[in-house]
Amino acid sequence: MTRQITIKLLLIAVLVVIAVIGGWYLTCLFSLLPFNMPDFIDSFIRFALSITGNDDLANPDDMEMLSFLLYWLVFTILTGTLTFFGYRTFRHYRQTVPR
Repeated sequence: MTRQITIKLLLIAVLVVIAVIGGWYLTCLFSLLPFNMPDFIDSFIRFALSITGNDDLANPDDMEMLSFLLYWLVFTILTGTLTFFGYRTFRHYRQTVPR
């Protein structure tokens, strides 16, 4: 019983680490593309800063780093979702294949 729980917790930790590292690499690849920050990203970050009361972070240098963190969060969630569905598909495939 405790061994199964330990294995599941270890698997969850590995999947989270894969998602975070994969999100970081995808963000770095995305940041290599030559484009300006979209207006809706700028507006969203300024809105989030005004709600939290951090209007002093609204200068261009900070906005670039905050957008980078937002991209990292989005790519981490996407990578985690794809990793989770890949794991579920693998488990389903292993259970349906006769041994």
